[in-house]
Amino acid sequence: MSQRSSRRKSSHLSLATPPTESAPAHPADALPENLVRLLFQQAADLVEQNDPIQAELWCSDVLGAVWAATDGDPAAEETFVDAWIAAAEGPATERRAAMAALTVLGTMAGSSTMRRAASSAAERLGEPRPGLGLDDLSAGECWHYGDVFGDQETILCAFRRGSTEHAMLVLIDHTLGGIAKDVFFTQAVADSLADLQYELAATPVAFLEPIEPAVARRRLQRAFALTDARVEPRVNDEFAPHRALALARIRQLPPSIETGTLGGIVSPDALVAEFLDAPQAAELPDRDLAERWARLLIDRALVHADTPARVGPGVLDELLLVDVPDHALLDAPAKNAMPAVLTAWIRWAGHRQGLSAAAVTWLETALEEILDEFPDAYREPGAVAHRNTCPDTVDLRTSRRAQLHPWPQRTPISPTVLRATSGAGKVGRARPK
Repeated sequence: MSQRSSRRKSSHLSLATPPTESAPAHPADALPENLVRLLFQQAADLVEQNDPIQAELWCSDVLGAVWAATDGDPAAEETFVDAWIAAAEGPATERRAAMAALTVLGTMAGSSTMRRAASSAAERLGEPRPGLGLDDLSAGECWHYGDVFGDQETILCAFRRGSTEHAMLVLIDHTLGGIAKDVFFTQAVADSLADLQYELAATPVAFLEPIEPAVARRRLQRAFALTDARVEPRVNDEFAPHRALALARIRQLPPSIETGTLGGIVSPDALVAEFLDAPQAAELPDRDLAERWARLLIDRALVHADTPARVGPGVLDELLLVDVPDHALLDAPAKNAMPAVLTAWIRWAGHRQGLSAAAVTWLETALEEILDEFPDAYREPGAVAHRNTCPDTVDLRTSRRAQLHPWPQRTPISPTVLRATSGAGKVGRARPK
């Protein structure tokens, strides 16, 4: 992709405070003194730089550290912001640095209540506001890049401040339920769009089209809300430090009212029956195994909040390299049935989605590549241990009756348990990017 905006010094925050016998008597006491000194020293440096995007990236980095350290708990961010505001108003804090921090926080904090609190604190200080140039921001055009399968999409939004321009690019991953998975900012707006156009020319199953800013806002708000609703969402490294700035930019886009209507809901049983009765599945030799694999595909989509019967390389990648190795017991017949059943599924679901013949052929080639990697993924020691101990493992072995209950619903459990037992680190390739 295009060159990112110039690098800034990371705040390198440590949000772990020593345990105390009782709650701090004053909100500012909740922050360690060394962290307070670091924050306001960096705020003073921002005044010297007089670079609005660097000021916003700094504040976003701080709030992102809170988000990552507390599993995205909004109450934790509110507590942190309250303590930060109280420290800014403290007698030991240099007023110019305090005004800089409060000014940026007044535009970047997650809730309108926190933003108002920061702005009110700045007014109480009664000092001249630093010339950080945060005002005069306007939204420009937005673009939508994605694949025809619906696996992933990237939304690019351009913004202008004075004579300078920058862009925000957000990756939305529908194989993981439509979460916002990555976000970054760049001042090379034209180069970013040119990169997407280059990828479009090199990828026959991709599209690039302009999108109304109001529609972009609606899609982005939904994607970030889905990310925040997950326990330890599978996001990329740049997501947390850029999350707050992304949300601030989304608020700059014009609002939109959803006018679409939800499509009819099709039951999993009806989808399985439709697949088995389709001409694409007519020559499958083992109808029972075909049904088990079909239910596995549908249940995986439901648990990931994806569209049932949607097919794409990312879906196949996640299924065969992450979900099945971690959650399915297979014997030789079940494994041998995979290529034929999944090929039939691709042809049936592709026709159902209205994919072109070229796109379906492209998918079949992707399936062959993923199947080549499947044996190693299935033998991976962590996957073996997980599926042999997980109480919700699905048994597709022909020697036993298949467990046809839905794929295990993932409830908010201890992050420590999730880190120790889940396959969250196995991020699929999700072609095309």
